[in-house]
Amino acid sequence: MSGVVVRARARVVVLTRDPTPGRVKTRLVPALGAGGAARLHEALALHTVGVALASGLPVVVALDGARAGPFAEALRRAGAVVVPQGAGDLGARMAAATSGPGRHVLVGSDCPGLQADDLVQAAATPGLCLGPAVDGGYWLVALDGAPAGRPNPAHAIFERIPWSTDRVLRVTLERARAAGLEVRTLTTRADLDLPQDLAALAADPTCPPALLPLLVR
Repeated sequence: MSGVVVRARARVVVLTRDPTPGRVKTRLVPALGAGGAARLHEALALHTVGVALASGLPVVVALDGARAGPFAEALRRAGAVVVPQGAGDLGARMAAATSGPGRHVLVGSDCPGLQADDLVQAAATPGLCLGPAVDGGYWLVALDGAPAGRPNPAHAIFERIPWSTDRVLRVTLERARAAGLEVRTLTTRADLDLPQDLAALAADPTCPPALLPLLVR
């Protein structure tokens, strides 16, 4: 981990859901089957939590699923605090996950190249910090929270975003400029969403070993 000085009260929030076949990684079902896609999703989520814990920051998982189920228990055993996700579209759930005081570093569970230093750097960076994704989205967003009970103007960046398109990052930056937010970006990384991403990750020498056997049916 780098020697970057992390800002006070920073935490990592991992946004994910129960590994229910047919409900997660659906675009990978043609390549892996519903069960295989769900197993890969579970492994990615646990890998993400492990990387987050390696950052030394507190880790919270905002889970769409059963908080008393086996997946939630596995997340707790790994060292994360599990809380329920908010309601609404992705933007509303991201806003809920980054509510309250302190610095929030929000990630999903789709970026196998995530590094602990990415999280440390985002926690230490003032203003809005984004991790651009190859597909035009982003794999990380970090922002400062508002005092408890008060709205956060930075949450305007999550409104009216065309989620799951290649315009996500561009429109988010437009929202940030309109809100007068200072923006910094991290390294561009690839998400694991489509069948062609499986072969690319399998050929990558930095592929996490736990994921490698799950990339084929």
